[in-house]
Amino acid sequence: MGLGIVMGVWDHIKNSGKFPTATNWALDWVGMLPGKREARRLVGDHILTQQDLMGLNPEFEDAVCIGGWNLDEHPPTGFEDPELPPYVSIKLPGVYNIPLRSLYSKNIRNLFMAGRNISATHTAFSSTRVMGTCAVEGQAIGTAAALCIQHNLPPRGLYEDKAKLKTLQQTLLRDDQSIRGLKNEDPLDLARKATVTASNERENCQAANVINGWVRALPGYDNQWAAPLGADGAWLELAWDTPQTIRQAHLTFDSGFQRELTLSSSDAANVDIVRAPQPETVKKYSVLYQTEDGEEWTELASVDDNHQRLRRHYFKAVSAKRVRIHVKETNGDPLARIFEARCYV
Repeated sequence: MGLGIVMGVWDHIKNSGKFPTATNWALDWVGMLPGKREARRLVGDHILTQQDLMGLNPEFEDAVCIGGWNLDEHPPTGFEDPELPPYVSIKLPGVYNIPLRSLYSKNIRNLFMAGRNISATHTAFSSTRVMGTCAVEGQAIGTAAALCIQHNLPPRGLYEDKAKLKTLQQTLLRDDQSIRGLKNEDPLDLARKATVTASNERENCQAANVINGWVRALPGYDNQWAAPLGADGAWLELAWDTPQTIRQAHLTFDSGFQRELTLSSSDAANVDIVRAPQPETVKKYSVLYQTEDGEEWTELASVDDNHQRLRRHYFKAVSAKRVRIHVKETNGDPLARIFEARCYV
């Protein structure tokens, strides 16, 4: 039946006379293996429900990733009921968290799940099925699996060991995974103990925002450091009362999350899309440090053509009283913008 529908639609496009631009089109390929989702349902220690996604239940202590797609319910009879709408979409109030307990099996001791086979009801699946959500589930269980191997734990054991569970969540945040309601509380992050100053600050975009633990804009609040680029750029500085041994610097830049990237060819969907490095993202910058008694700044890292949101720099250990991020250029925006700065031994 599916092949008949495909050929019927193609016949209409080519021969109805309603699509003159299709005159020279050719049908190149048709997938011949039909895929039926939800033919099997895997069950975890928690079955994600519509009420979970709509924020009607308490928050998960074991949240490891987010989703946010609408609840898109399709009629099971599909083309056989042409009088029915192709789907009914229920808009969710915001993003929702997905718990670790929905990503491992209830009765198979050593099985993680991610993608279109997580533990969810039919209605919850209508949101979690999309690729972006499947991807962050994969990141969550990949990190969880690594911790299970490291500590010789089964998946459920990682949930039951609350200290290890928090380590999982903080590791995911460090890797720029989004988890609603959780912020950076990594005890190893030396930047959290620093005093932060800057060459300048835009109103409501103070330098101290880079160590407050949040790496996204918050409702009604940009939650980042932002400053105009002067003739010599702009800088952000972390300073400690005593020198710190540092081998790593992690920087999270603004990558224009307010634009919803899409593969759609629709003009309406593409009107605000920038298919290039996002203007807000820092393009050219350097990371420098100063010793306790030194006046000169020594360069630790330099980047000339950045387009990425998260950048990690590794270098030989230094004893730093101050670390400075010197922004020299963005990909077009007049403001230097940084969401977070971290430092590690």
